[in-house]
Amino acid sequence: MPIADDPHQPPHRPEPNGADPFDGLLLDEDFVRGAAVKEPSARTRMLSARWRLQEPVDPGGRRWSPGGPRTLWARWSQWLDSRGRIAMAVLCGLTALLAAVTYWTGRSPGPAGRSAPHTLRQPVDAALPGGGIFPGSKCGSKGFHHFALPPADAGGDLGTPTPGPRLDLGSHGFASLSADDPGVFTFGLLISPGTAGALELSAPFGPEGVAVEIEGPEGLIAAAHHLPVTLDSDDARTPEGRIRALTARVTMPAAALCPGYGGMAVAQGMTMPVDAHSTITGPPPYTLHVSLSDPAVGALRRASGAPVAGDVLTADNLLH
Repeated sequence: MPIADDPHQPPHRPEPNGADPFDGLLLDEDFVRGAAVKEPSARTRMLSARWRLQEPVDPGGRRWSPGGPRTLWARWSQWLDSRGRIAMAVLCGLTALLAAVTYWTGRSPGPAGRSAPHTLRQPVDAALPGGGIFPGSKCGSKGFHHFALPPADAGGDLGTPTPGPRLDLGSHGFASLSADDPGVFTFGLLISPGTAGALELSAPFGPEGVAVEIEGPEGLIAAAHHLPVTLDSDDARTPEGRIRALTARVTMPAAALCPGYGGMAVAQGMTMPVDAHSTITGPPPYTLHVSLSDPAVGALRRASGAPVAGDVLTADNLLH
């Protein structure tokens, strides 16, 4: 019968030079690979299923997920993704707004009062709504005038008596009633017969009506000829059917604009620039000419001894 070890004695230790009991043991690799893996306990499976629905919260208030703590780069990437989506939405909105503003005003970012440059396909001549002809083939050309302009009138400032007939601009502007209304230009004309007698024009207002040209640094940007005229007085027509008017109004539709230009921007460009003291600082960016031609003009000039010859009367938006 074996004798039990004395509990007060140190435990039995194998001799240092004793043989290793596992020495020479051969492991079967196929047996190890085929060994079944211990499945997680029921509690582990329950917690894993719960974590898939809601991240647990520890008593300290911190949150974690089964996949482990999120790295700083993961947080930064998600922040960039959210900010990127917001920035893209804002950029798309600004692009749409700029496109709408450019469409309705014909203006692009650049110096104030200037329209988008004429870069579209060259238009063709066409009839205008309400009367008149748009010389679209002349868009972009420089120095074009339907009526050849006479030399500068030496008669002096507006209101100064002149020996021959004279045409001046009383007003000019652009108006549009709504976003769906393309708008029209309106020009107020002042006719002075001079000191030699009355000026009686052929109907409708000279045989060919009135011509308008607006030119900018890029060339012709708006034009029309054979435009009808509205007389401000019923007494302006003589019994013989001629026109003896002192004032009249001419309207030109926005269809007379060359592609790439807006009516409001062009109207602003026809006004003279001023400083803070309302002092004119230079010529307007866009030059306006309104003209008519009638043989009666030349006849009255010859009768009055006017220094300017020819049948054309013209007015512009420049200082003389």
